[in-house]
Amino acid sequence: MFFNYCAEKKYIKKNPVDKLNFVKAKRKMKNEITDQEFKELIKVINVTIYSEYRDYVVINLIFDTGMRLRKTLNLKLENIDIESKTILIPAEINKGKKDRYVFFSNTMATELRKWIQYKDRYSKSDYLFPTKGGNIITASGFGRNFRMYLNKASITKQITAHCLRINFAKRFLLSGGDIFMLSKILGNSSVTVTEQAYLDVTMTDIRKSYFKFSPLENMKE
Repeated sequence: MFFNYCAEKKYIKKNPVDKLNFVKAKRKMKNEITDQEFKELIKVINVTIYSEYRDYVVINLIFDTGMRLRKTLNLKLENIDIESKTILIPAEINKGKKDRYVFFSNTMATELRKWIQYKDRYSKSDYLFPTKGGNIITASGFGRNFRMYLNKASITKQITAHCLRINFAKRFLLSGGDIFMLSKILGNSSVTVTEQAYLDVTMTDIRKSYFKFSPLENMKE
């Protein structure tokens, strides 16, 4: 564009890149975790050990809500309302943005209630997912634990905790969710950001979605 402008204005005799063919870089598909892999992952976590039980709840919460790992690890008890199944993400941990809310399922509410009761026996920390010493577990520390669970489950794909957020987004849409609402749930600045950052759809996904929403198949007499 710059050289075209210069040529048009006669600043240069001709566009030096006019004959070049630019190759569009291929976008790498994001790794995802299948339903079976997720079940195998959480099955290898030993919930009788404090740190592993904590990680088990964190993994399930991200999978259920699509929250970012760092925000999840920085949550405090006061941010959780189990009765209304709501989480407040305060501005101070929301990249300087306004407070926002995310929601969790009935199943997750049960898990959180049990975790809080268990945690309080070992730590009086105000944080929801502290170490036994009451400190925040770092994202890198959690990442090491996550890789250990993947190895135990014999999952060799390059999956990180962030893949749980990506999977939440994809499953939300394939289940009939709205892209605009998904963007709000994830806290993205626009629908475009959501599409570019989180959504890779395979032929299998398209096939499943088609048969689920086929007009003729779903037509009622």
